[in-house]
Parts: sequence; structure tokens; C-alpha cells
Amino acid sequence: MLTRFAAKAFANGFFAVIAITVLMSFASERRDDALNAIRDFWVDDYMQSLKDEAKVALALEKKTGDATPLMHLLVSPSWEMLGLGDRAYSIKRKMLVRLCLNLQQQGDYERLIKWSDVWLSMNDRDLDARAFWFEGIRHSPERKSEGFEGLIANNHDFPGNHYLQRFLAAAYLDRGDTDAAARTARSMVSEILSDWQIFWTTSDSDFFSESRSARVAFSRGDGAEVTLPIDLPANTTSVRIDLPPGSHLRIHNLESGIGEVRRKVDFNEVRLSQMRRERETLVASGGKDPYFVLPIESIGQADPDAKIAVTLRLQISVVILGHELGVTEFFSET
Repeated sequence: MLTRFAAKAFANGFFAVIAITVLMSFASERRDDALNAIRDFWVDDYMQSLKDEAKVALALEKKTGDATPLMHLLVSPSWEMLGLGDRAYSIKRKMLVRLCLNLQQQGDYERLIKWSDVWLSMNDRDLDARAFWFEGIRHSPERKSEGFEGLIANNHDFPGNHYLQRFLAAAYLDRGDTDAAARTARSMVSEILSDWQIFWTTSDSDFFSESRSARVAFSRGDGAEVTLPIDLPANTTSVRIDLPPGSHLRIHNLESGIGEVRRKVDFNEVRLSQMRRERETLVASGGKDPYFVLPIESIGQADPDAKIAVTLRLQISVVILGHELGVTEFFSET
């Protein structure tokens, strides 16, 4: 039987052990928290360093059109080791997209094959990577048929991929098959035919706003001409025509019409955003928010509550990797 002293010593020792255990557990948790904090700080710092490197390389490529900064960065040890499951993979993928697009635009198909193959080695299910790889080998004399058939098969299995559509449509145009190119590009062109927005200013308000705008769709005009009809306030002074984001197209022979009066628009009078003038045409090359602004001739002392029917008449060609197709080629299929 334990003496009172022994019992007291045992109790004190027992509680001391519990206290030490609790302290050790607390210290362990504090240590783990500290280690986790250090790890998170290191990972965040490392990610920020990678983002900064990618941002500089992407900015240089955009400014100069030279893909070398992207290639140099992607072969560096810190980037070369990154794979699909890594946090920075999305940044690496963005650089690969820009690099492959640059090489495709420059016609450097040998390097395009190499870099799209690097991309595919990390994720062979990436449709954009497949599209660039098939586009590359389509321009290789020994593998031309393999590239063409690969574009056909992948576009059939995965319709709607932007790069597969564009590369396949261009391949058909290279072969002189305009009908097949139009069928392939139909979904892309359907947006061009339907997703335009017109804003207007008036004599009593000289800024554009969403409340004074309308979405409009094309109608077929005479020959290669298409029309954009819209009812505007009678005191309209200018209109802004917003193209669908990412549009690649060329506009010819723009006219504005009020009633039976038609007026040819001088492109030097037109204000542009994310578009350019080229050989008496207006060109959009994939900008996020392309539009042009043109004046509307005053109609005297117009009643601001009245409406006038304005029709814009123009010819539009869709630009597909250097080839052009008039949008009227697509009316029978849309």
C-alpha cells in the first residue's frame, strides 16, 4: 500500500509528465507552424520569381516579335523541370502558347515542331499543343499528309478548338478547297456575322455608353456586300462599331446610308482602336476590343425623340493565316 508521501510523489510526477507532454506537443505544433510558414514563404517567393521572369520574357516577345527570350527561359533549369502538376505550369503553358504562335506566324515550322513536341511531352491531351504540332508537321515534306489528316481527325473529335479550326481551314485553302475551308470556319464566322455592337453619340451627349448601344447582325446586300441596319436618334453625331473580340478580318468599301442617300466613308475620317489602315482597307488582327468610329452627317434641326434608319454597307473578308474569305461565302451555311 502506497504511503501518503509516495502517493503524493506519484501524483506530482504524473502531472509533471502530462505537463511536459503538453509542452512538447505545443512546441512541436509551434515548430510545425513555423516550418509551414517558412515553406509557404519560400514557395510564394519562388512563384513570384517565376512570374517576374515570365512577365519580362513575354513583354520582350510582344515588343520585339522575337521569340528568343521565351526559348532561353524555357530551357533554363528552373523552367525545364516544371511539369503538368506544378503550380507554375499554367505560366509555362502561357509561354508555350505565345512561343508556338510566334513560330507559326514566322513560318519557322522546324522549331514549331520541336516546341510543340516539348509541350505535348508534358500533356498529350492539350488540344492547343496538338494543333500546333500537326500544323508544324503539315509543312514538313515527309509528314505533310500526317499533319493534314491529324488536323482533320482532331477537329472532328474536338470541334470548337480555335487553333484546330484555323489551321485546318488554312490547310484547305492551301489546297484550293474553298468550300471545305468555309465549312471548317463556319462557327468562327458565325460570331463575326452576329456579335457586333453599335454605340452612338448625339448633339446633346458626346460620350459612348452601354445604355445607348445595340447589338446588330448582318444582312446580305448586293454581291459581296453586307449591311448593318440600325435605328438611331435623329440627332446622332457619330457611331462606334465594335467588332467581336479576337476578330481577324479586313473591311472594304464602307458606306453609310440614311434613307436613299448613300455616302462613301473615307477611312482617313475614321478613328481606330486595335485596328489599322492598310491599302485603303481597315484591318483587325485579333485585338481584345477592336472598334472604329465614324461621323454621321447632321440632319439639320433634328428632333432628338425621332428615329432615323441608318444602314452601314461594307465588304468584309475573314483573314485565316494569310488567306482571305469573303463573309458572304458563309451566308448559305449560317
